[in-house]
Amino acid sequence: MKGFWKEDIAKNGKLITNERLRFVRNNHALKKDQMSYVLEIHFGINSKIIESLPLGNDPSASIYRIVDHLNQRYFLKLNKNDVTKQGIQVPFYLYSKGIDAVIPPIVNKKGGLWFSENGFTWVLYPFVQSCNGYEVEFSSFQWRSFGESLSKIHAVSLSEDLFQSLPKESFKSISCERVKEYDFKMKNTSCNDTESAKLVDFWKEKRNEIQQLIQNTDQIGRKVRTKTETFDLVLCHADLHPGNTVIDEEGNLIIVDWDSPILAPKERDLMFIGGGHRFKKPDINAFYNAYGKLEPYFELISYYRNERILADIAVTADEIFGNKGTKEEREILLYLLMRQFELNKEVDVALAVH
Repeated sequence: MKGFWKEDIAKNGKLITNERLRFVRNNHALKKDQMSYVLEIHFGINSKIIESLPLGNDPSASIYRIVDHLNQRYFLKLNKNDVTKQGIQVPFYLYSKGIDAVIPPIVNKKGGLWFSENGFTWVLYPFVQSCNGYEVEFSSFQWRSFGESLSKIHAVSLSEDLFQSLPKESFKSISCERVKEYDFKMKNTSCNDTESAKLVDFWKEKRNEIQQLIQNTDQIGRKVRTKTETFDLVLCHADLHPGNTVIDEEGNLIIVDWDSPILAPKERDLMFIGGGHRFKKPDINAFYNAYGKLEPYFELISYYRNERILADIAVTADEIFGNKGTKEEREILLYLLMRQFELNKEVDVALAVH
């Protein structure tokens, strides 16, 4: 589920951390001597510390902090599945164009940004100690930095190869169709566990809002599809929730986790600014003063905010009704979804914009 993975969550009087959830899933690690050998061969790194980090929301990925004998620190990501190469190439390209609000991967000895070894895809980055937007309140200066950096990213001229490789916005929501299917089946959905029963009850309670999200996404999607050629498609991060915007030890704002870049209208990213996505005291004026004066196309903002919530609903329903993961994982996913319906949060904002 997108949006809240690194945030601490208080539920039923008990503190639950998403890092704890991630630790449950980080269960396919290599032995440290194997990892040391590969790091030496491919990067020339003589590692003295290899520490597993309970970060991220991808069950196929494992994250590590590496420290070499010169006390240089690195961030290693191992993935069991094929990686989205654009998610590695984009921050490297942006950094090469002078946009320093990203963390580029480290080039290995063969000149590549990633390689396959021991059943994993390996990507190495500089290690940056940071706190994310769930954990800290951004200063006005940092909000301006956020706006300025995103403006540069949206304005960057991509290489032809990278441009052609990126997916392009279609305004056709697979998640919307999945939620429609679940909504149709809801009356006859069997509940084999507590989480399924809770989701069914919650769905019935919030069905009006869910149907409005579906209707908005359908209606606006059909409308904007007829205007696709009039929109400027720019490079978008596509997942700019507070967990993917971090502040390093020097106070610099950095945009991380480029797992799903897309060519889309700028509103694909701008919908997170003022969207109820739990930044601490967002300074919208500071952001837009630095981003540049513009008039966002509010129908696009509305489409993206409605569609994103449907994506979270679909993922949660798949996990819970499919009885995937542990009981604790399903419980947290359900909690994260339910709180999007809290007063003045994601759902309220999405429906109000429309």
